[in-house]
Amino acid sequence: MDRKILITGTGIVSCLGNDTFSVAQKLAYGECGLHHDPARSEKGYQSDLCGKINDPNPWKLSKLTRAQRQCLSEPTLYSLSAVNEALMEANILPEFLQSHNVSVIVSNDSTAGENYQAMTTAITQRDTRRLGAGAVFRTLNSTVSMNLASIYGLKGLSLTVSGACAGGGHAIGLAKMLLDTRQTDMVIVIGAQETGPFSMLSFDAMGVFSPDKVQPFGKARNGLAPSGGAACVILEPSDSLRFEDYEVSPVAELSGYGFSTNGTSICTPDAYQEEVAMIKAIESAGLDAGMIDVLLAHATGTEQGDAAEAEAIGMVFPESPYIVATKGMTGHECWMAGVSQAVQAAMMLNTDTIFGAATTAENAFPQLNLVMQSREYLSHHILCNAFGFGGTNSSFIISKFQSL
Repeated sequence: MDRKILITGTGIVSCLGNDTFSVAQKLAYGECGLHHDPARSEKGYQSDLCGKINDPNPWKLSKLTRAQRQCLSEPTLYSLSAVNEALMEANILPEFLQSHNVSVIVSNDSTAGENYQAMTTAITQRDTRRLGAGAVFRTLNSTVSMNLASIYGLKGLSLTVSGACAGGGHAIGLAKMLLDTRQTDMVIVIGAQETGPFSMLSFDAMGVFSPDKVQPFGKARNGLAPSGGAACVILEPSDSLRFEDYEVSPVAELSGYGFSTNGTSICTPDAYQEEVAMIKAIESAGLDAGMIDVLLAHATGTEQGDAAEAEAIGMVFPESPYIVATKGMTGHECWMAGVSQAVQAAMMLNTDTIFGAATTAENAFPQLNLVMQSREYLSHHILCNAFGFGGTNSSFIISKFQSL
């Protein structure tokens, strides 16, 4: 039997809901989770359009010690809920986590809200001791990975990947490398994004946010909308003894990963290097371009970003696969986006559905086979793109699970 890297559990907290069932339903029905936040206008934002998260019920929060609760940042709370859902789906008990080499890799690139609170307290109280002992564990970028490793008793690698909006894709790819080289038994991969306004101030200053509506690949596209939460996938190899000893039903396979960096402009996308990342992912999976049924695009709804990705897709695929673009409904989940795409891909593979670009009025790129409304479709291989500032590009392939 060929050794495969399988997704055995998924979880999510987003502006569309606090579990995979709710999010899948709203994506299928084309519901939008964005709203106008007057608090952003008060802070001088050019656009107050953003995602809104309803507070999730974090995993066993009441059972954590007081010291543990003091260390929990906003993205860690979201992550606890997403990880708990994924662990339940994968039928993983705490005893397994604590007795095996289980790793956690998190895509997280900021803790601006926690740092703002710490600075405000220091300025108003004029005494850093008022911050409390837990402040440092809330304000570090590694806040999610360090807290979860401690809470779940993990013994493998604990790592935070800082790769802008490509970070989630890279976290998934690094997890695959660890498992392929047998350095760990399981990886909990998380994408986490704070939802407060402070991490997005400088993005708004660039004028990249839409004032009214996000239209991925649309003729009238005028920018993105920030959003966040947390997404989680559990990865483990197909030769894991868990498949013999426990009732485990894998939901999908992580079959390929590719990456590249533009190496030129820090903010202007490069279609050629995006092409490179996609080709590497396809080759890594042992596939050819014609075997990709669906492409879940990065497609944030910006003028340059969508145009570059459309060009790159055209260079890789002589005939366009179905193109799915969901950020008009979810907003751009930034540091969590890549892992969120993996969860969405698993949803589509397991429901024989592909989601539509519900908020896009008119496709600006007729060469792209853009799915405008959700429809039934039996797909086998979904290529996901997650690209980020700094010119960092990640692509990965989620494939339909075939019985072991």
